[in-house]
Amino acid sequence: MENPATPIVQPINPPPVAPPSDHWKIAFLILIIIILSVCLTAIFFLKFYPPPSPSPTSTPLTTTTPTTKPESTSTPILLSNPTPTPTPQSKASTTPFCDVSDNAFCSFIIDIKSSLASNNYSGFLNYQNISSTTCDPDGMFISVCEGVAKGVVKQGYSIGYNQSEGTMISKDEYLTTVGNYVKTNGPFIYQGSLVQENKGVAVFLNSNKDHILVFPAKRSGTSWKIDFLLVGGAFGDNSFVNLNNSLLDFVQ
Repeated sequence: MENPATPIVQPINPPPVAPPSDHWKIAFLILIIIILSVCLTAIFFLKFYPPPSPSPTSTPLTTTTPTTKPESTSTPILLSNPTPTPTPQSKASTTPFCDVSDNAFCSFIIDIKSSLASNNYSGFLNYQNISSTTCDPDGMFISVCEGVAKGVVKQGYSIGYNQSEGTMISKDEYLTTVGNYVKTNGPFIYQGSLVQENKGVAVFLNSNKDHILVFPAKRSGTSWKIDFLLVGGAFGDNSFVNLNNSLLDFVQ
């Protein structure tokens, strides 16, 4: 008998190699996502919650500030020491009665304002020079010479009328004339003054600024004197309102 056929042993083939898995790719992507998330979280946190590192630097700033303040305050004190020396003139220029730095002129203005306020026009005469004239009935009419013979010398106080002739009158006539003028056209308010070397002008105007009361003054020693008082209408001349330097031409 024939032996049964011996089974042919088939070689065992190795299992097919599995295709490369995508697990590593997925893991790598997850790792990248985690890293990006951490970075974004850190950036977000740093943006809204900055580290308190500036606080140490602010501390020395606050501590140094008091040290610099005494130095800064000491500087103006040293600089202001020379300032009080010219205060007599600066005070005079800031009073409501005076707007110039000449103390004698300020006293003049204050007295004139006081005389106006009290209707005591003798205060004007304290600053006005008495004038003299030789009377001539055939010449220009002068009030103080009325009824007086030719050649007689008379004294009085001069009043000038703006854009017109002036006259010389006695003390009594002066007080009456000025009083009536202020009563009719006043009250007169101090407009301001001009002072240039030995010339000065103090200007008073009524509320409508159409009538003037002007004191052209000259320096006389330590005081100021006027030769005449200027009154009358302003006639639209704004130099009295604006205090133009041309007003100093009244001072001769």
